[in-house]
Amino acid sequence: MTRYEEFDSLRGLAALIVLIGHYLMVYPSYANYQYDSNSSYLIYLFKETPLRLFFSSGNESVILFFVLSGFVLYLSVNSAKFHYSTYLIKRVFRIYIPYLVAISVAILAKMLLSHIDLPFITNWFSKSWTGLDTPSLLIEHLLFIGQYNTDAYNNVIWSLVHEMRISIIFPVLIFLFVRKKLKYSLLWLFVLIFSSTFCLYLVGSSVDITNILLSFHYSTLFLMGAILAKYRHELFAYTLKMKKPVKIVLLLGAIICFMYEGIIGEVDLLNNYIFRDYVVSCGVCMFIIMSVCSQKVSTVLRSRLLTLLGNISYSLYLYHLISLFSLMYLFYNKLPTGLILIFSFFFSFLLSTVSYQFVEKPCIRLGSYFTRNKQKTVITKDPIALKRKIG
Repeated sequence: MTRYEEFDSLRGLAALIVLIGHYLMVYPSYANYQYDSNSSYLIYLFKETPLRLFFSSGNESVILFFVLSGFVLYLSVNSAKFHYSTYLIKRVFRIYIPYLVAISVAILAKMLLSHIDLPFITNWFSKSWTGLDTPSLLIEHLLFIGQYNTDAYNNVIWSLVHEMRISIIFPVLIFLFVRKKLKYSLLWLFVLIFSSTFCLYLVGSSVDITNILLSFHYSTLFLMGAILAKYRHELFAYTLKMKKPVKIVLLLGAIICFMYEGIIGEVDLLNNYIFRDYVVSCGVCMFIIMSVCSQKVSTVLRSRLLTLLGNISYSLYLYHLISLFSLMYLFYNKLPTGLILIFSFFFSFLLSTVSYQFVEKPCIRLGSYFTRNKQKTVITKDPIALKRKIG
């Protein structure tokens, strides 16, 4: 299976953007921002200008995770060596086991530190580490893919619940809805988008963040990535032939789609999360194409620094809030908030590096070990990959 190193870097950048957005949420002026309000000019810059791309695109980054997962998982499912049991075991070792270690660390840190008297910071901050540690809550976190309070210990795990649910049934989705002809794949995609949107409309805005209907919604984003992967050769070949100005326009289009929420502002009809997710996912698809087909973008994404960031991206996603909550409880009344955030930033990278080396990599090796008897050698025919090998 072809590996696109650019995608790892995209994940790394997305995880970093999530981190930055979460760290800014400790400031009430940022956490409580409303469009067309009299907020400070700095917060306005972070929310409604191109700076949003780096400081306020956490939700958009999760959409990127979902579309990229659909792309990569399609390549795995469509491989000649595909076995469902092998696929599932590797997904469990890749997602669930590192999650289990991280949530255990979060629970332990919460139990040790949450007794420290901490004044109210923001509503977002107070959703975590403030509830009772009941047996049912701990079991729900252990079972992982149910519907429960994912804010209790580490509120990023809501997306992993959807990721794991969809991963389990993804081969079936591919078989049913990604057809031989593009027009039929797109037709099924639009049918599923309409169906999921209709179901969410019936439920209303009160839908829980781990509701199964949201998994239905996010599965359509996975399928967008899968369709992109299926027709990647044609798309990449077509884009490679584009002139430089056209590629620049495409990249700008991707950025505009990614910043859609900040551009539209307070327009309920156009800025509801369902419609926004699909606009952002279109931008993500363009990012994916340009990351491979633009030599300059590809070179930047394949740089050593971004490659390292991509390697630890999953752990960074898992541990940055554990770092933030821990250091806020320890030092809030002793150090300036900005200094705590700086320390937490570097501590997050330390935790992530340790997790990558001693949790993620061993889990990946164990997944390969337990599925070694079903591995087969497959020769790649990806022209992009062959081109890179040749030079």
